[in-house]
Amino acid sequence: MERAPYEQIREIQDYGLKRLVNYCWEHSPFYRKTWEKAGVHPGDIRGIEDIFKIPIVSKEELQQDLKQNPPFGTFQGDMSACRIQSSTGTTGMPKPFFQTRRDWDIIGNLWARRLNAQGITPADRVQMSLSYSLFIPGFTSTEGVMKLGATVIPVGSGAATSTERQVILAKDWGTTCLISTPTFALYFADVAEKMGYDLKRDFQIKRLIHTGEALPKALRMKIEERWQVPAYDNLGSVESGGAPTYECELRNGLHVNEDAFYFEIVDPKTGKNVPDGQEGLLVMTTLYKEGAPMIRYSIGDFTKIISEPCSCGRTIRRIASVSSKIDDMLKISGVAIYPTSAETVVRKYKEFGSEYARLLTKLPIKML
Repeated sequence: MERAPYEQIREIQDYGLKRLVNYCWEHSPFYRKTWEKAGVHPGDIRGIEDIFKIPIVSKEELQQDLKQNPPFGTFQGDMSACRIQSSTGTTGMPKPFFQTRRDWDIIGNLWARRLNAQGITPADRVQMSLSYSLFIPGFTSTEGVMKLGATVIPVGSGAATSTERQVILAKDWGTTCLISTPTFALYFADVAEKMGYDLKRDFQIKRLIHTGEALPKALRMKIEERWQVPAYDNLGSVESGGAPTYECELRNGLHVNEDAFYFEIVDPKTGKNVPDGQEGLLVMTTLYKEGAPMIRYSIGDFTKIISEPCSCGRTIRRIASVSSKIDDMLKISGVAIYPTSAETVVRKYKEFGSEYARLLTKLPIKML
C-alpha cells in the first residue's frame, strides 16, 4: 500500500470516509448532533472531495461533551471495546478513547509498517522504554514489534524499571533498538556514561525510534551526536490510536498511513485548507477506527504537507515534523511565542546538559 498508485489510495480513502460517516451517524450522538446543526447528512459525503462539508472538531468540543455526558462522552463509537486509553490531560480534562479489537489489530499493523520502514527486522531485540499505562505508545509499539516477529524487551518507563537497570539490560541482553521519548534517549545516555559505559563500545543499539514527544531538528542532532546512530521521528496521539505517520530510512518527512488516515492542513483562523507547503494546523480523520472515531479532528499541531515525492519510492504523502503545538503557545506583549523555538536555541549549545526548564516571569520588558 505504501507504493500503490495514488488513485488506488484515494479509492480506499473515499470508501473509508463514507463508511465512517455512516457508522458515526448511527453510533455516535456527538457527531450526529454536530452534523445536523451544520446541515450535513451522510448522503452529502460521497468521498474525500466532500470532506470540507464536515465541521472541524476541536479538543474543547470533546471536553465539553465529556463534561455533559460523563464519564465517556457521546463521541465514542462502539463501546464494547477491548480497552480504553486516555490523553494525559496536560491541557484540560483527560479524554478517554475506546479501542475495539479490530482497531487494535489495525494499529498493530500500522506500527509494524512504521518499524519495518525504520529498519526493524525479526532479528532485532527492541527495548521498549515507554510507559505501559493509559499512555498509549508503549502498548501499540509493542504490538507492532511482535507483529514483525522481533523480540520485545518491555522494560517500561523509569518508574517501572530504573534507568540504571535499563542500561544494564540493554548491555547484557544485546538490545539493538531503543524505543523511547527523545528526552529519555538523552537521559539514558547520561546515566550510561555516569555508570562508566561507552555508548558505541558497550552497546549494540543501532537505531533509536522516538514517539511521545516532538523531535525538533536541534534535539535530533544532539541525540545523534551522542549516540552516533540514526534517530527516527514518529508523530502519534491517543486520538489517532497510534501510528498515523512515520519516517522512512531517508528521514526527510513523515509519511502518512493514508489507507487509515486522511490529513488536512488548515488556516487556524479560517479553518480553510491551505496550499501544500504552507504551514497550518493539522486536521485528522481516522478512516479505520470504530471505538473512538475522529473525523476532521484538530489535533493542535502545526505542520505542512510536503508535495514533492519521496525518493524512497513510497507514494503516500508526507508532512513535515511538527514545528509547534497550539496548546503550548504563549503570548508575550501580543507576540506568539512557542517553547519549541526556545528549545531549538538551547539545544545548539554543547555547554548545556540534556535537560532544561522554562521559567515564566512577569518582567517589565518592552518589545521593540
